[in-house]
Amino acid sequence: MTDKPTAPPKKEPPRRRAVWRIGRGRSGGSLGLATFVHWAIKDGRPVLAADGDPNNPMLSKLYPPEGPNGVKRPGNAELEQSKLWLADVLAEALKHSASLVIDMGGGDRVSEELAAESHLADFLKANGVNPTFAYFTGPERDDFDHVYRIWKSAAFKDGDSILFLNEGLYRSSARSTDPFLWLKKDARLQEMEDAGVRPIVFPALTCMKYLEGDDMNVFDVVAGKPKADGTKVNPLWAHMTVKWLEAFRHNVEEEGVAEWLP
Repeated sequence: MTDKPTAPPKKEPPRRRAVWRIGRGRSGGSLGLATFVHWAIKDGRPVLAADGDPNNPMLSKLYPPEGPNGVKRPGNAELEQSKLWLADVLAEALKHSASLVIDMGGGDRVSEELAAESHLADFLKANGVNPTFAYFTGPERDDFDHVYRIWKSAAFKDGDSILFLNEGLYRSSARSTDPFLWLKKDARLQEMEDAGVRPIVFPALTCMKYLEGDDMNVFDVVAGKPKADGTKVNPLWAHMTVKWLEAFRHNVEEEGVAEWLP
């Protein structure tokens, strides 16, 4: 009796995500999205960075439209133009079987209207892409008020949701104090957690202003690239940046949401 040939293992479908940044400007959302793209590229997963932020083109500076992970920016920030732009970038991501991070900027209702009007989550799921809604908040109460209002409005629904607590926006120099201690006692946070939102600490990179002064981004620093004049970044800043990136990834993995990212 001959042995039957072993059936080849089933190939898992590629992990595809669309991550939509939600929150006020300067809440760390653009840096968070850029980090997700960095991890995906490093791990060999196809991903596109869609920068629709009219005020802060950080994402498209890191991943320019002419590069392998960039897409063109919208012509303006009006709802109709944004809608056309979103349709184009979603089609491009589907064409390339790639994940997508979407940065429409912070503090603007266009993002909410666009998500609600397009029935975004339904469309993505129908095309084999799982939506992740990434809320970013600083430790100020009005930062969280803003995020909670959007979450409560259900403009972004039927997807996985993460609340990133950005410690880098803490205005006090007393780093031993938990800047989100008040929030952890707030019933609204518990309400969000009960509904499946996962809170994750987005650590402070306290040397960021020095990197910006050297016109360097965190990913070039981590890669060991020199400054424009050929000199190296201060080794302490480089060490702190590497540790910051490791800490952020640890927080994501510890909370079990790595699969929710590209």
